[in-house]
Amino acid sequence: MNTEKFAGIDIGSNAARLIIKNVIPGKDYNDAIFYKLVYLRLPFRLGGDVFKFGYITDEKAISFMNGLKIYKKLLDYYEIEPDKMRACATSATRDAKNGRQIIEKVKNEIGLNIDIIDGNEEAELLFKTNIYNLPEGKTFLSADLGGGSLQLSIFEDKNLLWSHSYKIGTVRILNNAVDPAEYNAFKEKMHEIKKKYPNIRIIGSGGNINKMSKMIGEKKIELKDIKELHQKLAKLSIEERIKKYKLRPDRADVIVPAAEIYITLLSILNKEKIYVPKVGLADGIIRELYEKFYG
Repeated sequence: MNTEKFAGIDIGSNAARLIIKNVIPGKDYNDAIFYKLVYLRLPFRLGGDVFKFGYITDEKAISFMNGLKIYKKLLDYYEIEPDKMRACATSATRDAKNGRQIIEKVKNEIGLNIDIIDGNEEAELLFKTNIYNLPEGKTFLSADLGGGSLQLSIFEDKNLLWSHSYKIGTVRILNNAVDPAEYNAFKEKMHEIKKKYPNIRIIGSGGNINKMSKMIGEKKIELKDIKELHQKLAKLSIEERIKKYKLRPDRADVIVPAAEIYITLLSILNKEKIYVPKVGLADGIIRELYEKFYG
């Protein structure tokens, strides 16, 4: 049986994720079978530097390089062909004054090519993670919340209608680096979408909404459950959240502002539920690569 291996790396503002999948190609994408071989998340938190200082510090750059060496070893171990993998960096690397310099260093010293993508391409890749699994004839708003940005996209019948990347992310919030005008623009847009698409359905992606979904125990989670979880977490210190809910330190601090953003979004849109498919940018990268080879 013919099999292929594809890999995607998502370098976000809070963490990076490597996914390697084994694929049995089918007559079309829906007929293909995907097996996850590797999932490795590393909490670089590049945004902690970038949203505070405007650049990635030497200490953080060393940690980043060491982590990417691990990714490269895994790619080599699984014999991933260069044209069947892609690494993409998003908000923090885009904003860092020395982002491109560090990416060039990664290429020269580790042999790993990283593309710094803009919000539009990020939206396209996230779009690819969803279009095959959703019913036709419906309109969806995809809300992907990361450490540095909130990527919103509207699509219908496998067509992307609108997308925008707001500089509203959980690590930005922790560093008081969100411009109030940006947040107001986001809320105004939600009011506009509510009027234009009253029957729109909401999809959530990103580490925080995935964790909330797991804690609540549902893939379709209700606004009231997010509010209840937020109230419980907000009352606790970060240390207490780690102990009581077994959260990683780099999740325990950002999950509260993440819940607040989703509560705001759902409340303005007057929606009671959000669907959480638990896929992300790295999955979209792999789908893009698959389509490149098999259509």
